[in-house]
Amino acid sequence: MNINIKWLGTWRVLWTRVKRGMGLVISGLLLVVGILLSVALLPELPGLISAALAGDGEAARTLFVCVVGIAVCVLQWQWRAAIYPEPRRDPSQKETS
Repeated sequence: MNINIKWLGTWRVLWTRVKRGMGLVISGLLLVVGILLSVALLPELPGLISAALAGDGEAARTLFVCVVGIAVCVLQWQWRAAIYPEPRRDPSQKETS
């Protein structure tokens, strides 16, 4: 019986590490998407702003969507411990009950 409990604990730690790693990978990929979106928007920014101020609705919509997308990517990185709860837990620590 003790062997089964030990085996279960080992798999629990392994599964926690995998979930933690996946959370970090997903948050890192979203941060990279935000950075790439920023780099892609930067050369078009002056034209989009002037077109939006001139009354072009499509330019204003594109500018808004890009800025919101960048903000979401950056905020999810800053608050990744709240969005992905596994990164804030250390799987090597034993749970105390």
